[in-house]
Amino acid sequence: MAWRPTEYLLEGELDNTMPEKVTGWMRFAGMKNQVTFDLKGDFHRDIRGATIHFVGDGREGDAKASNYMDGFAEHQTGKVGDITAGLLPHDYVRYPYIEWYGDANGRVVIELEAGQIKIIGTPLPADECQPVSRAEQGRNMAEFLAGLSHDLNVPAVAIGPGQPIVSDPDYSHWVVVEGQIVGEAHSVEPSDDGQSFAFVRLFSMPEMAEYGYIETDRLRPKTVPLHKEDRP
Repeated sequence: MAWRPTEYLLEGELDNTMPEKVTGWMRFAGMKNQVTFDLKGDFHRDIRGATIHFVGDGREGDAKASNYMDGFAEHQTGKVGDITAGLLPHDYVRYPYIEWYGDANGRVVIELEAGQIKIIGTPLPADECQPVSRAEQGRNMAEFLAGLSHDLNVPAVAIGPGQPIVSDPDYSHWVVVEGQIVGEAHSVEPSDDGQSFAFVRLFSMPEMAEYGYIETDRLRPKTVPLHKEDRP
C-alpha cells in the first residue's frame, strides 16, 4: 500500500524551517541522481521548525536497487505525511518515521533507527505548536486509496453476482472509499478525533497490507449491513 525504499536509502536531509513547507534531498542506491523535495506540510512537534539529516543502510551497487527504484521521481512534490524523529512529545511513533504523499509516486514511507537521524537547529517549542491533524492525515490516506483504485481502473472489489469478495474472516471492518468497498481492516482502535488506527489491506493489493491511520467513517463493521450507497 506504500512505496518503502528504506533499504536503498543512502543519505538525506529534510528542512522544515519554513512553516508548512518541507524541502530537501535524498540519495538512493539504484538512482544516478539525488531526489529533491518540495512538499506542503510540517514535521511533527518534536522536530517542527528544524532540519533533519539521516543516513540509511543502502549499499551502492545493490543489484536489486535499480529495479525497485525504477520510476521513482527525481523531484518529489505533494503533501507531508507523518515525519517525526520519535522524540517527545510522542504524537506518533517513537522512532524516526518519514512519510509523504507524492504527486508522482503516491505514499512513500521510510522507517529508521534513532541513531540514524540527527536534528539540525532548534525545533519550535512543542507547547506552542498544534499537533499534526489526524483528520488531515486520514484524508491524505483516503485520497491515496481512492487514487489507487482509479489508477488500476477497478473498484478494487466488486459486490454482486459472478464477482464475490475474497475476504478474510479475521478482518472485522470493510474499508469504503468514494462509494466503493476497497478493502478490509482489523485491529481497529478508534480515537476521539475521527481517526482510527488499524491494519488495512486493499483487495487489489493484498500483499501491501499495513498498519496506519484512516478516517473512522471510512470503516464499516462487517456485522452491520452496508449502506446502499456503499454498494457498486
